[in-house]
Amino acid sequence: MQFTANLSAIRAARTHAAEKDIRSYLNGVCFDLRAGRIYATDGHRLFVCDGYKADHDAVIVSAGTIDAALKQFTGEHGRGKRNGDAVVVMTLDGDTVTIDTPCGMVSGKVLDGKFPDVSRVVPRDAGDIKLSGFNARYLADAAEALAIYRNIPAKRNFGVSIHSRGNESAVITDGRDGALVIVMPMRTDAVGTPQNALQWFHDTPEVSGMESAAA
Repeated sequence: MQFTANLSAIRAARTHAAEKDIRSYLNGVCFDLRAGRIYATDGHRLFVCDGYKADHDAVIVSAGTIDAALKQFTGEHGRGKRNGDAVVVMTLDGDTVTIDTPCGMVSGKVLDGKFPDVSRVVPRDAGDIKLSGFNARYLADAAEALAIYRNIPAKRNFGVSIHSRGNESAVITDGRDGALVIVMPMRTDAVGTPQNALQWFHDTPEVSGMESAAA
């Protein structure tokens, strides 16, 4: 059978796949055909976006196969380019998946195992923002993945919003449907509230020679 995915979606999902995890099914990108979604997670953060929908079980394509295919999409197929969001055709034959690239076919074995039920970590609704701790690098990666998904050039400004309810996972979006990133909370020494930092700033003596500005 054949299924498709946007090139930018594959690129974005790959950024959140695990690397050499003992849970082999995390070391790739999951194309959930029944749900019409694409997932990737390393157990600490999760990327989700729209995908191809078909009456077929999920297909987990290894990170190695994805990487080999993405290397072929250069030039006009680069990120932010006119065809950087091209449709990629994949063919599933037994336990082998073949990806059609501008330079030929790239094939690899699909990964065994059942992908985690990602709905368990995606909040049902947004709540009040409370104190919580997150890996800052994961938050940066989330913004980068969403920019890749939208086929935004690397150097162009791109904003996201972060929503969290205390110790629950953070939901990162760019304000549009089609993709989101979930980042799990972590213990951190960066405790306190914004008020602490604001108080510190305003308690600092004024620097002479600076022009005053209206608040």
